[in-house]
Amino acid sequence: MFLIHPVTVSEISTMNRHDDMNNSNSTVDVVLYLRGHSLDPTMVTSMLGTSGSKTRVKGEKWQTSTNQEVTAKIGLWTLDAKADSSSLSDQISWLKNKLSLAKCSPLNIQGVEQVEINVFIALGSDDEGDGDYSSQLTAEDLTWLSSFGASLSFKLTHSKPRILGY
Repeated sequence: MFLIHPVTVSEISTMNRHDDMNNSNSTVDVVLYLRGHSLDPTMVTSMLGTSGSKTRVKGEKWQTSTNQEVTAKIGLWTLDAKADSSSLSDQISWLKNKLSLAKCSPLNIQGVEQVEINVFIALGSDDEGDGDYSSQLTAEDLTWLSSFGASLSFKLTHSKPRILGY
């Protein structure tokens, strides 16, 4: 953050409380996706030392919520971060801790063709529709992420509050 004029400690404290308030109204979801035509979810679970949140084998059939039958065109293994926080760094740390027993990088697992970490942020807002989000990744977070050889994708969304009754 660049400051144009000097600020007092109480002003900085107020700015931090403002960021914390908006962040607490925001939702942050981080999901690790592994995909591959010959991906074996059981093998991925064994190699990464944790069960996936959702798994599919290529050709697997299932019913959607609208009772349509769908067939998986590719194998899938996902892990949703479950940190109880709107901090991106906390979500990444949760994944890092969950995968601490991994025997190898996901890209080195037989059948894994694509590794992606997907970050979704729904920005919180106040009654006027104003809102922002701030978070920071540490050098350690970035080093860990780069060791995965994963692509990192972000989606940000912000909705203005709805006025009911008009």
